[in-house]
Amino acid sequence: MTQVKNKIGIIGLGLIGGSVAKALKKSGKGYVIHAFDRDEDVLRTALESRAIDHISNMDDIAGCHVIFLCVPVYAMKQILIELMPNLAPDTILTDVGSTKGEVISIIRELNLECQFIGGHPLAGSEKSGFTASKANLFENAYYCITPSQKMTKEGVQYFKGLIEDMGAIPIEMTHEEHDKATAVISHFPHVVAALLVNMVGCLDDEKHTMKTIAAGGFKDITRIASSSSDLWTGICLSNKDAILKTIEFFSEKLKSFEKDLAEGRKEGIWELFNSARTLRNTLSDRKSLIDKTYAILVDVDDKPGIIAVIATALAKENINIKNIGILNSRETEEGALEIQFEDENARQRGIKALTQLGYRAKEKE
Repeated sequence: MTQVKNKIGIIGLGLIGGSVAKALKKSGKGYVIHAFDRDEDVLRTALESRAIDHISNMDDIAGCHVIFLCVPVYAMKQILIELMPNLAPDTILTDVGSTKGEVISIIRELNLECQFIGGHPLAGSEKSGFTASKANLFENAYYCITPSQKMTKEGVQYFKGLIEDMGAIPIEMTHEEHDKATAVISHFPHVVAALLVNMVGCLDDEKHTMKTIAAGGFKDITRIASSSSDLWTGICLSNKDAILKTIEFFSEKLKSFEKDLAEGRKEGIWELFNSARTLRNTLSDRKSLIDKTYAILVDVDDKPGIIAVIATALAKENINIKNIGILNSRETEEGALEIQFEDENARQRGIKALTQLGYRAKEKE
């Protein structure tokens, strides 16, 4: 039986699942969305907001042409077993997780390789759940796809088109390449951030001097340490081998720096910072695992009411603010107020509006 190609199933209407539904509806391509979630209130909300077309059971979902499995890995095998009796041969199964090793093992165990394309949208939010989902979450974001070797070229091309309809940019790789890349640019940095924060906790004095003055660069590079402990424990364990290889490489580089520092080798230390600076300046501005922040710094007096004044000024120009706050320590920054916007256009409009009002505003690097 050939599936109707605009019939899409989504299991799990959280941040990602909900955003997939909203993005496909926003595309105007006539996609019909069938959804299942354990939370009936979420399903009703999604239906009432027209993010989905049908609240469906597993039998109905199995009849869809593409099924997004937006669930934790531990729940995936049982769901697939429930779907299998009614799956058509040309149904495409896909996940949205940040690691692929465990998932592909389940797919192989259930003999579903000819129907599976791994997926990982490199976009997210500090919030979770359907209420945090949005139609533009994937716009201009890379979306990693890891087709199994048995998936047809026609299936891969169709799925790439689906991802493009969501506003994302599909980038194809093997599941091994994916897990290595995410270990280096996402998973291990979370480990480092947690270690740095815990180091402050261990080395700080009784007056909490380090904690008090920690600002600027330290807060920037440790922001991700505020992520879910349960989530990142699971991610690290699911991508253990790739992360261990990354740790080995990092340890060698750290020992090399330690030696240069101990021996006072200025050229070695300089090269470390210079090569990092050069490479950092070439990183893509597209949304990725480490999202670009569209922020500005504004030179203002740190006094009550200043945030309201600035926010009102931007609101009058219909400029949306993603985040705003007073910097407790200026360190190397020229401004005392940091404002984050949704995109580059909003940032430039914000700079123009505040500059015209007499404030000194500039992009935050």
